[in-house]
Amino acid sequence: MLLKTKGLTKSFLNNLAVNDVSIELSQGEVLSIIGPSGSGKSTLLKLINQLETPDKGEVFIDGVSLQKSSKQIRNQYFQSIGFIFQDFALFEHLTVKENLELSPRIVHKKDRNELKIQTQSLLELVGLPDKLDSYPITLSGGQKQRIAIARALATKPKILLFDEPTSALDVKSIDDLVSIIKKLKAEGIGILIVTHDLRFAKLVSDRLLFMKNSSIILNKDINDIIDIDLIFDTL
Repeated sequence: MLLKTKGLTKSFLNNLAVNDVSIELSQGEVLSIIGPSGSGKSTLLKLINQLETPDKGEVFIDGVSLQKSSKQIRNQYFQSIGFIFQDFALFEHLTVKENLELSPRIVHKKDRNELKIQTQSLLELVGLPDKLDSYPITLSGGQKQRIAIARALATKPKILLFDEPTSALDVKSIDDLVSIIKKLKAEGIGILIVTHDLRFAKLVSDRLLFMKNSSIILNKDINDIIDIDLIFDTL
């Protein structure tokens, strides 16, 4: 199993944000988590990505518990996760090229020629080969989203986490994102998405998890769902 959580629990003061959540994600699988605002979806992503520390429970990558591993091993496995933030979190003072090459250059010590080839390849993948020297402020929301995906892919992750990826996108940009996710799925990357967009979830997902009151209350194969809107309305 590529990614697994076991009994993840997190509270903030007296607010139980995530309650005993266990999920599994396989290689090349797309899993979407949907549910009302405040149900704990984004906090769950942060726990998986180690941006928050769980009060209880574990995160496993390739069967290795991040909570029970040394810091060195934990950091090694953490590098196999890419996170695409809701606001894209691009460095506005850096060009697209500099945004994409920052982490591979500093963390992975890649040389200039290797970086040049990889950066161009990633921009081709997301359909923006002409934006190499552009600054984020000149890009549309959809273009920023694609650059954020390219940046996450620059460290060659096995797992991608998306937090509300369609929230600032128009229909055309969402369709572009669907195409990119299908390409990444075909390459064997495991993808976990938090979204409110039911249409988008239906187009890209293999399974849907329904989250309410900090817990997963339903886990369904997309092919077993006849009316996703009806299920969502009754939760």
